[in-house]
Amino acid sequence: MGTEPTNVSPECELVWQFFGQRSNGFFVDVGANEPHKNSQSWFLEERGWRGILVEPQAQFCERLRQFRPASRVFQVACGAPGSPPEMTFFVAERPGHSGLVKNRVEAETKYVRTETVKIMTLDAILQEAGAPKLDFVSIDVEGTQLDVLKGFDLHRHRPSLLLVEDHLHELSAHNFIREQGYRLIKRTGLNNWYVPNEAPSRATFIQRLRLFKKIWLNTPFRKFRVFRERRRARTQDVKRQA
Repeated sequence: MGTEPTNVSPECELVWQFFGQRSNGFFVDVGANEPHKNSQSWFLEERGWRGILVEPQAQFCERLRQFRPASRVFQVACGAPGSPPEMTFFVAERPGHSGLVKNRVEAETKYVRTETVKIMTLDAILQEAGAPKLDFVSIDVEGTQLDVLKGFDLHRHRPSLLLVEDHLHELSAHNFIREQGYRLIKRTGLNNWYVPNEAPSRATFIQRLRLFKKIWLNTPFRKFRVFRERRRARTQDVKRQA
């Protein structure tokens, strides 16, 4: 096993504090990407946790297996039930922006190649892994989080904390999670924090008010901005092809 530079994401220590700085637990990291850099789960693994890393890109899976010894790596992309067994995966210039759907998050993302990747639901992955009890689940899949969530039985697995990257161009994933009995307690950067409805409330009135503004009041402005960005990108494509 080698070593490589560590650059943890800003949320990592907050997540650990959420769990009372426990030295044990089980995580699932969907869209694991780099072993250490900006990882949502490495900080926990370093402190004694174990988990599952889901990553479709071969270049990252090799490094994950090398540098994340306490985790089991699944070289697949997560999809909704009924998805084909394999799909085209679009690899971006910035590999962390790669995904199953082009330009779902950013209209100007540039892609350098494609890979054919295996597709599994998250439920199928968990079944193959022996149905472990989940504490923390992180989902970062560049805009296809709703498909991942449709293949993940939250009522059955009931993680204590669900962290979902969501640019909030629309609210379909957020509403789906709420329908599964989870509530939003925090938003850090692009990440929404959800806990089961039965968990004790930790949010103050001011915090809930700020969340309401971020989720409900700001979404129409984000949708309009995305519409303009995509229209500009289409115009540029037409000019390049002329």
